[in-house]
Amino acid sequence: MLMTTRTKKRGAVVAAAAGAAFALGVSPALAATDAIAYTNDAGWGGWAKFVSNGDRLDVCDTRADGKRVHGELIYTTSTGSFRRVAEDADGANNGCASKSGDIPEGTRVTVRVCLKDGADGREEYCATKQGGVA
Repeated sequence: MLMTTRTKKRGAVVAAAAGAAFALGVSPALAATDAIAYTNDAGWGGWAKFVSNGDRLDVCDTRADGKRVHGELIYTTSTGSFRRVAEDADGANNGCASKSGDIPEGTRVTVRVCLKDGADGREEYCATKQGGVA
């Protein structure tokens, strides 16, 4: 197969663009990724989940143990560090709590979940999950 001058020029342009992106440190876009953390008590009393479609934190109590589930979504953008909090305090399997708001695309998020004994109770059985992407 013969390469024409036009084909060679196209190949050179593509190679130059790829080299420039590499040299400038341009990274490919991160795919939106959900992340879920479960409390670390026996049998998981609750969970918190980052849902990338809608930038939502869902928090759910799954055990009738008198405790509430406290969830946090933690992330940093060019304008600062943020912590979004939601609690499911209405008992096990009575629906979940949610908080949502816009997070810049490609932002990495961390989910943290704990059990609490009342609104001002001490956090216990906490767990953290990294790897979510808005």
